[in-house]
Amino acid sequence: MDRRATLPLHHAGFEDIPEMLTAKELEALLKIDQKTIYGYVQRGLIPYVRIQSNVRFPKRQIIEWIEQQNYRLHSKNGNGAGDR
Repeated sequence: MDRRATLPLHHAGFEDIPEMLTAKELEALLKIDQKTIYGYVQRGLIPYVRIQSNVRFPKRQIIEWIEQQNYRLHSKNGNGAGDR
C-alpha cells in the first residue's frame, strides 16, 4: 500500500486546501510570487504536475516539500537550537 496516500495531515488548516493547487493558490499559501514559483518549476525545485500547458501542484507533495525545506539551527554539540 502506498503510504503517501494515507499520510495523516496533522498540519492545522491544510485540510481545507484543494488536492491540486494552482500557482495562484500556492502563491497565497506560501506567500511567494507566482513568477518565483514558476522559476522553481523550471529548475525542478518544487513538486508539480503538468497537464498539457497547465501546471498544478499536488497538495500532499507540497506539504512534504515544505517540511523538507525546514531549516533548523544546530548548536556546537549537534543538537537543535531548541534542545537545551
